[in-house]
Parts: sequence; structure tokens; C-alpha cells
Amino acid sequence: HHFKCPILDAALTPHVTFSFSVLAPKLSSADQCPSAGPTCPDGWIRYRGKCYYFSETEGNWTYSQSHCSVLGASLAGLNSEQEMMFLLLHKDIHDHWIGLRREQGQPWKWTNGTLFNHPFQIRGGGDCAYLNEEKGVSSSRCYMERRWICSKPEVYVTGKGTALEGSSK
Repeated sequence: HHFKCPILDAALTPHVTFSFSVLAPKLSSADQCPSAGPTCPDGWIRYRGKCYYFSETEGNWTYSQSHCSVLGASLAGLNSEQEMMFLLLHKDIHDHWIGLRREQGQPWKWTNGTLFNHPFQIRGGGDCAYLNEEKGVSSSRCYMERRWICSKPEVYVTGKGTALEGSSK
């Protein structure tokens, strides 16, 4: 048999495929690829212990968060300046929702409930945040339709094909 194992990583953009031959006639899908180590689903990009998905369709903030949730993820949070630069580098010219919102008159919070305490400014008077074309964070009304970015922890796959959430660093 001849199998292809896609490897998608921020360092290997956009997509690299390794091909190799397998002599055994029947193998379970877990044994088909030598994927011991951190990994992300097809179509996701791996960076610093997380997997990121950049949508190609649009939805409002709530729909976007629900779509991420179905994928076992949430709208992306920004833990550092480097993470923000990575997301800005990989998104296209479209605006993308991120996992930051506020109730009217309340402080900004990430989807996991933690307070926003970063040095970068959130422009605009809306209640839901997005990455804009000008390489920054803006806000607008949450019903606006935009693309979105999901994130979740990378999965660490052992040599036996067992998946463990999060990286073992």
C-alpha cells in the first residue's frame, strides 16, 4: 500500500506531504502514519502548542464561536504579541473574529472567561473583537458577518497512535 501523511505546520507553509510505502497488507489508520509527536487536524496550522483554523466563510460572532465549538475549539485568544503577529501573518486581507467580547458597559473578556489585560488597543465601539486589515484589533457589533479564527491545544500523538491533548514539553 502507498499512504500519504499530511504534515501542516506554521514552519512548513502552506502544505507538505510525505509519501512512504508500507509493506504490511492491512494496518489500522492509527498505524498508517509515523506521527509520534505534536500534531493538528488537516487544514489547521500548528504554532507554539496550539492548532489554528482560519475560516473561508463568514458568520456573526456567536455563529463563529459555535462553529469553533463543534470542532472542539474556541475563537482564538491572544496570549502574546508573537501570537498576534502569527495570526496577522496567516490571515488574509479579510477581517477575522477572535475570542474577545464584552457585555455592554463591562470589561473585555476572552471566551474562557479571563479578563483582557494586553497592552494593545481595541479600536471601535463594538462589543465583539476582530483582527482587522490594518494589522490590529478592532471591535464592532456582534451581528456583523466576518471570517473567524479557531484555536485549540495541539494533540500529542504517541508512537502507538494514541492521542493526548496538549503538548508534552
